[in-house]
Amino acid sequence: MVAKSIVMLYDKRHPQADEEKKRTSLGKVAGFVGLLSNMLLFAIKLAIGLFSGSIAIMADAFNNLSDTAGSIVTLVGFRMAGMRADRGHPYGHERFEYISGMLVSMLMIFAGLDFVQSSIEKIQNPTADNITLIVLVTLVASILIKLWQNLFYKEMGATIESDTLKTTALDSQTDVVATFAVLVSACLSQFAHLNIDGWIGLFVALYLIYEGVDSIRGSVNNLVGSRPSEEEVQRYTDQLSTYDEILGFHDLMIHHYGPTQIFATVHIELDSRWSLDQAHETIDKIERDFQKDLNVELVAHIDPIDIDDRLTAEMYERLQAIIKSIGGGLHTHDFHIEHGPHHTRIVQFDVVVPDDYPEDDK
Repeated sequence: MVAKSIVMLYDKRHPQADEEKKRTSLGKVAGFVGLLSNMLLFAIKLAIGLFSGSIAIMADAFNNLSDTAGSIVTLVGFRMAGMRADRGHPYGHERFEYISGMLVSMLMIFAGLDFVQSSIEKIQNPTADNITLIVLVTLVASILIKLWQNLFYKEMGATIESDTLKTTALDSQTDVVATFAVLVSACLSQFAHLNIDGWIGLFVALYLIYEGVDSIRGSVNNLVGSRPSEEEVQRYTDQLSTYDEILGFHDLMIHHYGPTQIFATVHIELDSRWSLDQAHETIDKIERDFQKDLNVELVAHIDPIDIDDRLTAEMYERLQAIIKSIGGGLHTHDFHIEHGPHHTRIVQFDVVVPDDYPEDDK
């Protein structure tokens, strides 16, 4: 609800702002909100951790300190990602956001490793904790704040399509689980006189490490370049299918240089009888539509198709029958033949092999 209000307020104050500027500004706001709330939680938890002597509460406090550092990284990441393209970086700087998400994840791992050692020491040398009602109330309040943070980051991350905020939302979700475990430990210590503080601290630390490693994997995939989602491919395919003047399309390739810096290439089949001007006009329109409707820089390659030649059609049908008999979902495109004085030669055709095809290329 708060995220929606912030977005509405921004739209009201900056009605002419482009999508990239809006995204950067809202990302900075989200980082600043996280910074303030995490600093508050760290200060409160550290105080009650020192007062009670609970290693689990202090581990949870320093977990919030890593969240504070993560919020700073998020702010810096969005600031750098919002920089315009320059001569050295013609595709912009939006991948800095992936780097900031990875740094947040690394902070989670380092905090977890540190408290693995502290928790083991507490398990080997258990001491009684001074758990009071104010400690329990503070832990409950911390859980509620982290639940709010999780919802805020999720909503804001979905609004501006930010992997960094989605990772931060995951971190807040981890904090909810961790603080709930600490609350259980405190309750058992207070009411059942059962000291499992070290074990709970170890659980929190290992959970923190697991979530950090898992989120790093996503950031690395984005930096290296991962396969686009089926939904994204379908959006582009649906757009291309709206043009009746093209005969077909294939080899759609999508490249991400950041959440809003998307480039794509595709081969489009056109009637070979068209003039060069007519073909260029059609391709130019498709590329402009992709930029306007989908915010994608599309580059299209023209494949001329001879649709009136009887021999070409006959040979293509025979080729299709052969490919179909092999099975496995194979299909072809870019079929071209060359007529000679004594014989007709197949110049080329491409075979598309599904990812799950059981045989090798040979």
